[in-house]
Amino acid sequence: MRSIESDLDHFLDAAVAATEIFRVAVAAYLSGGQKGHAWQLARQIDEQLRTVDDLQQRFETGMRRQHVVGGTFPELLEPLAGVTRLLRDMRRQISGFAVESGFSGAASEVSVHLVADLQQLTEEVCSAVDELIEDCRPCVLLWNPPASADAALGVGWYESRADRLSTRLIKQILQDDALGFEAQLRVARLVEEIDRLADYAENVCVEVRVGRMIRPTVLASADSR
Repeated sequence: MRSIESDLDHFLDAAVAATEIFRVAVAAYLSGGQKGHAWQLARQIDEQLRTVDDLQQRFETGMRRQHVVGGTFPELLEPLAGVTRLLRDMRRQISGFAVESGFSGAASEVSVHLVADLQQLTEEVCSAVDELIEDCRPCVLLWNPPASADAALGVGWYESRADRLSTRLIKQILQDDALGFEAQLRVARLVEEIDRLADYAENVCVEVRVGRMIRPTVLASADSR
């Protein structure tokens, strides 16, 4: 069992590293970093996702062995697919930055006065993902009671902040006369895609929390028969 917990921790550590690459990639995109940097970050996230996939496979193999030996621990397995899909969406966005840099060079379409708020949005989103990852740690899933939906500084707290900030940003973008209409739509889409990561993290968190709340009831019902 301890080996399975260790495998899950390694998987989640790799997810934390992937989230940090996303932070750096957005900052580089907004600052119009050196040409070629976007492709370097795209390669980094691709390599990191391969590591994530390998660690997920190792963990799932260990879970199958545990099932043969002494039962399963579904609370450890449930978050994996959601976290992996979230990281793949990060990879897709970073690859999009790289493709755009190939067409437009290092310059970003984002107006200078919007950069700070977009960086703050990215930080709120990544904080939501980081909180989700910590909520999926085996020590939390196995031993701590499920957190309430409105827990301070939890996934939902960061998701709400990101949602409010993205709504304000989109209004500013659509009123930005320095951008043409098509550029406004592209930058607004960027905001929506970054914010969607926090929405997805919240959805995964809710699924995990509901599963943990239901499972003891199901087990108690089975034991009473």
